[in-house]
Amino acid sequence: MRTLYESNSGRARNSCDPIADQGTTIPVDIESAVRDLAPRLLRYCMARTCDPMLAEEIAQDCLAALVQRWRGSGPPDSAEAFVFAVARRRAGRALLRRRLWVPIESLIGNGDGAPSPESRAIERNEQKRVLAAVSRLPRIEREALLLVAFGELGTEEAARVLRISPSALKMRIHRARRNLVALLEENRERRP
Repeated sequence: MRTLYESNSGRARNSCDPIADQGTTIPVDIESAVRDLAPRLLRYCMARTCDPMLAEEIAQDCLAALVQRWRGSGPPDSAEAFVFAVARRRAGRALLRRRLWVPIESLIGNGDGAPSPESRAIERNEQKRVLAAVSRLPRIEREALLLVAFGELGTEEAARVLRISPSALKMRIHRARRNLVALLEENRERRP
């Protein structure tokens, strides 16, 4: 199959092209290349990063790199291969950067998912209410609940610490939870 496309010099010429023989058309200009590649590139970046904003940023950077390359030294042999290779590298770097920043952001509390000051105040208030109610529980119930809920011990380990059977521990935790709910509801009714 013979197709008409532009050469690097900008002249139109006829040629046999193995890609064109397979039914694929070679974009003649930058705009059609970008138009054809953009949706697929964005889907790839989205699947790779699972973050719409990051995926869009990477896709835009890749298409900008294609345009810069096209204008600087002519079209690459395969615009598709060029763009997806750049996207693969940039998505990998972005994911690595995100993984490296997560611990730092959690330490300083400046992550994208950081709660607002208002929500932190509400959360602190709720924690105070729950801890006040927990402190009003009977000592044996409170210890069992604290070991399992806050200490994150399993039933066997918590029972060993308290020197009781696992079934006795389960009963204490059940009673503690029931009493805690009653105390929290009582507190809520008293609030203005």
